[in-house]
Amino acid sequence: MVAHVAQRLDRQPLALGDAHHKVRRVAWCTGAAQGLFNDAIEAGADLYLSGEISEATTHLSRESGVAYLAAGHHATERYGVQALGAHLASTFEIEHCFIDIDNPV
Repeated sequence: MVAHVAQRLDRQPLALGDAHHKVRRVAWCTGAAQGLFNDAIEAGADLYLSGEISEATTHLSRESGVAYLAAGHHATERYGVQALGAHLASTFEIEHCFIDIDNPV
């Protein structure tokens, strides 16, 4: 799963948890959504993917056994912003331009 996320987002995520644990259900919330990790656990996720991580996230992953991938705020949000821009351009017949400036966090 880590390699797949790294390839798709062009960013090596920080991975917490057992890399060999079978993943059946993934929860994903882009950007700074580490605060929703507990909700993902309660919903039955085996792995949670988000942009950012905090110290509490590390401990929650260890205590719950649910893996956590932090792939960067920019990396997890850029595709949704591009899709929204394309939708708005199509709907309202306007021009849009996405400027992709990499951010390492």
